[in-house]
Amino acid sequence: MKENFSKVTEKLDEIDEQREQILKISREIIRECSISIKSIHRKNLDEYHTKIKKIEERLGEFRKLVDTYPGYFYKYLKTPEQEYAEAILLYSIIEEKQIPTHLDLNIDPLHYTLGFADVVGELRRYILDKIRDSKVAEINKILETMDEIYSHLFSLDYPSGLTKDLRHKTDVARKLLEKTRGDISVSIQMHKLTKLLKNSNKKM
Repeated sequence: MKENFSKVTEKLDEIDEQREQILKISREIIRECSISIKSIHRKNLDEYHTKIKKIEERLGEFRKLVDTYPGYFYKYLKTPEQEYAEAILLYSIIEEKQIPTHLDLNIDPLHYTLGFADVVGELRRYILDKIRDSKVAEINKILETMDEIYSHLFSLDYPSGLTKDLRHKTDVARKLLEKTRGDISVSIQMHKLTKLLKNSNKKM
């Protein structure tokens, strides 16, 4: 029996060591994804592409580790793939590129969808920046995209045991969409008022 448990301990030590390695790479990928998203908002696209290339390399290493013991490690793919999808999808939408599928990105379809749900929050941030910069022309198009994403998310009516926290993220997306609509309405009214005041001052 002692020998049996010794073999179990040896195997579990190996799994635990690989788990620590996986968690380290996961944190690195998540951090790099956050920086890449900030780069999109700042229009620093050279930095974005550099970060994405590094993320994809690390994801390749990550998946190899996961594949050694998928039963133990597959769950750790969720957040890194979700963050990676968010960065890629946000860039594709804002830069008006072809939106890749989960197959194009080689990631789990649920992780891809969760990434899409998180994009709604980043699009709201993008719209608020445009409102502050008085760039009204781009706003409605992005709002329509937010609405379209929400509609697709809402249509995925599957048990929560399958979709995990997708339902919660969909509810958050709806609230963000409604709040953004309100912000845009106020912005448009303020823009019209400012224009009227300027015209009125010119006549005086």
